[in-house]
Amino acid sequence: MLKTTLRNLLAHRLRLALTAAAIIFGVAFVSGVLTLSNTLSEAFKKASATDYQDVSVDVRPTEDAERDGQVPALDDGLLGALRGLPGVASVRATNTGYTAIVDRDGDRIGGRSNTKGTTFAPGPDGQDPKYRFTSGHGPRGEGEIAIDERAAKDAGYQVGDQVRVVANGPVLTSVLVGVFTTDDARYEVGGTITLFDRATAQELFSEPGRYDDIAVAAAPGTSEEAVLAAVRPLVPSGAEAVTGVKLRADQADEIESGTKELTQVLLVFAGIALFVGTFIIANTFTMLVAQRTREFALLRAIGATRRQITRAVLVEATVLGLVSGAIGFVLGIGLSEALRSLFNSMDAELPPGPVVVAPSAVVAALAVAVVVTVVAAWLPAHRAASIPPVAALRSDLPPTAKSLRTRNGIGAFLLAIGIVICYGVGRTKDKTTGDVYLIMGGGFVALVGVIMLVPLLSTPVIRFAGRPLSAAFGISGRLARENAVRNPRRTAATASALMIGLILVSTLSVFGASLKQELDRIALRGITADYGVSLIGEIPMDPAMAEAVARTPGVTEISQLRSAHVRIGAAADDESGDGTEVVSMDARTGLGLLRADFVKGGPEGFADGLLLGEKKAKDGGFTVGSRVPVAFPDGQRTTLVLSGIYEDDGLLGEAVMSNDTLTPHLDRVVDTDILVRAAPGAAGELRGNLEKALGDNPAVKIMSRDDYRKELGGIVDLLLNLLYGLLGMSIVIAVIGIINTLAMSVFERTREIGMLRAIGMDRRRIRSMIRLESVVISVFGAVLGMALGLLIGVLGVNAAKGTSELTPVVPWERMGVFLVLAGLVGVLAAAWPARRASRMEVLGAIRTE
Repeated sequence: MLKTTLRNLLAHRLRLALTAAAIIFGVAFVSGVLTLSNTLSEAFKKASATDYQDVSVDVRPTEDAERDGQVPALDDGLLGALRGLPGVASVRATNTGYTAIVDRDGDRIGGRSNTKGTTFAPGPDGQDPKYRFTSGHGPRGEGEIAIDERAAKDAGYQVGDQVRVVANGPVLTSVLVGVFTTDDARYEVGGTITLFDRATAQELFSEPGRYDDIAVAAAPGTSEEAVLAAVRPLVPSGAEAVTGVKLRADQADEIESGTKELTQVLLVFAGIALFVGTFIIANTFTMLVAQRTREFALLRAIGATRRQITRAVLVEATVLGLVSGAIGFVLGIGLSEALRSLFNSMDAELPPGPVVVAPSAVVAALAVAVVVTVVAAWLPAHRAASIPPVAALRSDLPPTAKSLRTRNGIGAFLLAIGIVICYGVGRTKDKTTGDVYLIMGGGFVALVGVIMLVPLLSTPVIRFAGRPLSAAFGISGRLARENAVRNPRRTAATASALMIGLILVSTLSVFGASLKQELDRIALRGITADYGVSLIGEIPMDPAMAEAVARTPGVTEISQLRSAHVRIGAAADDESGDGTEVVSMDARTGLGLLRADFVKGGPEGFADGLLLGEKKAKDGGFTVGSRVPVAFPDGQRTTLVLSGIYEDDGLLGEAVMSNDTLTPHLDRVVDTDILVRAAPGAAGELRGNLEKALGDNPAVKIMSRDDYRKELGGIVDLLLNLLYGLLGMSIVIAVIGIINTLAMSVFERTREIGMLRAIGMDRRRIRSMIRLESVVISVFGAVLGMALGLLIGVLGVNAAKGTSELTPVVPWERMGVFLVLAGLVGVLAAAWPARRASRMEVLGAIRTE
């Protein structure tokens, strides 16, 4: 039996090649994702290996203090006290924040998140051991900077040049006094580093006389725990002390978590591709078993057992899976680099580094290939073993009506269960996130039921929809329609592969279109300012930016937006409780530039009061006029009068107060956005005036209302296009399935095609027949997939109404594009099978058994 199995593999190598392609693409996706994950993880770990090497204890602001603009007393007094502790060898104090170098063309060097500025902290010898200067020296005073070697090369700067620097305020012009290399993790992962003197770094990133990080190194023979015990009593409010061991462990966990999340997301799409590939594999083995009916029956007649027949088919699947898995793994290595380039083109800022091929990725790729292939081949193998010896007297054994009835019954049951779940939960008025997930689960159950019912649907739908083919293409169209419904199982499996991909694409399109409409509504209705000014990457701005904007010709009104976490209501008395993110604005102009739709009350009293979103007010049991307890980030408590309750939206958040109310409780005052009103007739030229007033800062974004709308919509489109690209692999596999089905169908119908040629059907009509059959199957799968996708999308958006304000929007233009593409897929997939069918030698085809 083993020899027979191997002979069959070689005999059917052409037919198995396309099945192998489906496995290869699916496995390539899996291995590519795992290789990318290992590569990124290794690159991050290598870069950060020396980051905290000499740190025994680190004193830094807590996350809450850093988030809410509180600056702990990490000052020179604390620095001196730490130096005097027993067991402390050295203390290093720094300030760090966003900084970018502007090249000679006015463009930023570096990305948005890994471009940093920090303190040059020399020791008694005047050298900072973290930085090795290749030319010049470290900055010694105001107006001097040093930059890393890569940034200097990219920007074309040399020591002595005037360099423009972007931080969190107006553009700075400094003298380049040094160029260096470093082992800093930010530099190792492709970022840029700018060094400032101590006073300048404090002014830019904290407060004069304050540091945002103090690293303590233990003397030889002193443990980190001993140093920590000595340091803790000196740590001021709003700061924390952690050991180097914890720092390194947290960094390792952060790296692992980040790469793990990316891996999990990508593996979902790899799983979809493999799921689609399962249909192709099962379809191929079903057709191979059907073509070898007499062979298996003869083997049974001469003594082969059912177990041997099953084992023979599964051995074929295993060998096919191993070979395809090995090829797919090799292709996956190249795919990992393609994925890294794709994400970097989207400003993901992934680190450079060599490709890392882990043994676990090899094992996983081969295991996935074998398991998927064997599972898909099991049912055809079971059918093959069930063939009685008497079948040797017949040419084939069609599937029994009983098996189709069983399949249809199970499918109808699952569809009914899914509909009941979706309908029942969908009628709930106040939906929770759990209800949304339950609806999604019901939709998945219904989807499985539909997939099982596709053979039942295919015959009447294709017969009805294929009628125009007979009128338009004559006998070729009629035969194409009849061939498409000849084997409902086969047509269903082929169409289902394309259907699954288009279900997901259509569902995403509905969510994307609905989200874009909601974002448009929020931007156009909520933003009434002519322009908004902000820094890239949500970097907080120094108030000096607002001062420059206010002095700009053509500006009549501005409002600085700030934010902090404030404990409101019952949470005000719970110091461990989570705060509410509060947006603050100018009491006089803010609500005229950022609209609030009040359901109760209004802006009167806002200057020294509080505004709440509808849900926040309801949850706290507050009404207009209520005195609301409030605990500010600096620990002070008070009560504010609730003057208005507004409709919830994504711009104002849950709570709003005036800058005059919030700012006194912030140690470090920064702005998130600046809203601007132009003088009548000055809006057109105001953008240029603002750019000039802010020093042509390449990190500044100046956006009109329409720009906000386009940016928000652009983010949705970018995400959708990325998801479409990731789903593209499953579509490619579905196309391979159509080619495979048609090729094997042509082989089965060799004699029939020969007879058609013999009675006068020319090559052109043969090609048309195969192409039309392919188009019918493709369009059937596409229409079914789009219909289900639209239904799931609309139901999903409606289900989310309890947690969002989305309204279902059907993107009909995209649906039309998908339908046209499905037709083109059918034409392209049929190219090789149609050519092969039309070039058959007539007499040889007729003689085929």
